[in-house]
Amino acid sequence: MSDESPAPATTTSESEQFMERAGLLFEMVGMPRAAGRVLGALLVAPPHGRTPAELAALLQSSRASMSGAIKYLTLVGLIERAPNPGERADRFRMRPNAWAILTEQGNRRIQPLHELAQEGLRALPTGGDPTPLREMEQFYAYVLQVFPKMLDEWHRVQRRPSSTP
Repeated sequence: MSDESPAPATTTSESEQFMERAGLLFEMVGMPRAAGRVLGALLVAPPHGRTPAELAALLQSSRASMSGAIKYLTLVGLIERAPNPGERADRFRMRPNAWAILTEQGNRRIQPLHELAQEGLRALPTGGDPTPLREMEQFYAYVLQVFPKMLDEWHRVQRRPSSTP
């Protein structure tokens, strides 16, 4: 007989898998993976949110990593402090309307890309192919035209009593 006991079986819950997938997916779109994991944890959090210590334990990450992720997500407007009377630790939760806020910020980041395409067309040397720059300029002109309309419609839908688009 061996003194070694078998290692306990580990199971990953669906919510844990979701948090890890969120980290990977948001990393693919340019967000730090730790921030994506925190975002995933807050998307499936109770209504009162989670503390940094709870997030660190849940995600098996350092408090420093959680601090940086929380700061990032707060700055981009996706999460907010969720005060809990009688509790000293800060809690964080998803910010209402977070996705529209993020999209509005993204729209402001698109303007410089549109301007870059226009600048490129003006700077195109003789013999240069304008096709990629024209496509870029037209695409971002279209996005800049459509996004504000889409966001306005989204805000109208959200104000309706049964907020289902």
